[in-house]
Amino acid sequence: MTNEYGEFCKILGATPKNIILEELLALRGIDYGIGDVAKNTGLSRATTYIVMKDLLNEHIIKSSRIIGRTQLYKLNENNPNVKKLIEMFNLLLDKIVDEHKDGELVVEH
Repeated sequence: MTNEYGEFCKILGATPKNIILEELLALRGIDYGIGDVAKNTGLSRATTYIVMKDLLNEHIIKSSRIIGRTQLYKLNENNPNVKKLIEMFNLLLDKIVDEHKDGELVVEH
């Protein structure tokens, strides 16, 4: 992973929690093991474990299934707060699409 964060982290800050949320929002519907989240986000496994535990306690994510010895997690899309996060994330995606319409790249300084 590069240190280039998406709009979600640019606006809300590139905290470990937001970095993980951005990853889960971008690929929602897919379940992840904690090791995969750490690898995809570039965060340490220890930090990822702590944040994922907090997200689980906040009901932002939920256990989905176990493959082998690995517990997988995914966004809890029934949580009203997650619904709002998805709504906001989709608005950010719309903003990006609008900035790149007609093959033009809008660069902000």
